[in-house]
Amino acid sequence: MIRNNLFYKLLALGVAIGLWTYVNSEQNPRARKVVTVPIEMRNLAKGYTSDPDTREANVTIEGLKAVVDSVRREDVNAWGDLRGLKLNAGVSTGKLKVRASVSGVSADDLNVSVKPEFVRVRVEALSGKRLPVEVKFLAAPPLGYAYADPQITPASIGISGKVSQVSKVTRIMLPLTGANPNRPIDGYFNVVPVDAKGSVVQGVELDRDKVRLRLGFVEVPATKSVIVSQNIIGQPKYPFTIVKVSIMPASVTLEGRPSALMPISTVTTEAVSVQDATETITREVSLRIPTGVHVVGNNKVRVTVYLSKKETDNGKKEPETDSSKG
Repeated sequence: MIRNNLFYKLLALGVAIGLWTYVNSEQNPRARKVVTVPIEMRNLAKGYTSDPDTREANVTIEGLKAVVDSVRREDVNAWGDLRGLKLNAGVSTGKLKVRASVSGVSADDLNVSVKPEFVRVRVEALSGKRLPVEVKFLAAPPLGYAYADPQITPASIGISGKVSQVSKVTRIMLPLTGANPNRPIDGYFNVVPVDAKGSVVQGVELDRDKVRLRLGFVEVPATKSVIVSQNIIGQPKYPFTIVKVSIMPASVTLEGRPSALMPISTVTTEAVSVQDATETITREVSLRIPTGVHVVGNNKVRVTVYLSKKETDNGKKEPETDSSKG
């Protein structure tokens, strides 16, 4: 009898518990949801930056439906603690456990889990330096001119970022694009950080991205080949006449400012007199050079004036002589 009563008592207890569970689940149902949030890196040392291999975590929340439904995305946090990671002056790596919590809710009211459970993180020291700005000329100046020394304000730019990227930057370049190469320049231009090969370095910050450039032109010496013209004065003694004039060299090279060279096509010699001459004359004379230019090389030429007698009444020529011989 007692045994039968115990059986019924246990059966009644089981039915009561089941009934309570059923009623409770209907009135206070349970729920589950997954919230995706960024993984925060906490306790990062000053002067360093962190880069986890996974930037987001899926946080699973389980509990009473009323409690789960009250949780907003901004209430959910996921993080890794960098406090115990050993750092050096360059790059450090480590494996961190990802932790999660829900703000504003008691930890006893929810079951919280997170995936991934671990992340690998790269921690790198920050660095900075200043470099002068250099102009990269992409077009040639006008013919006969050169660019003057550029005036850049400010003359240098500060850069900052990860030490691995900052160390790659060797120059701050101003590519001179969009400017008329035939006119003086005064304007603001973008600058970029480049490495030793001239490639742009990404992942660094500049304290300013534009500078003012003032750039003018200066004339540079140019050269020009011109013909040497004779300058013969006087008349030979009758019956002699001039039959030919030879100048060696026949042309010379002048050097000077382009504006001074442009109108010059010939230069003349100093005067060579043949007044009352009776024989061929050879003289070494200087050249008359216009102001603002000069001769490249020797400033003297050799002028030879060839004379010949006119025919006499009997149709014969008198023999000529040459003063350049003997």
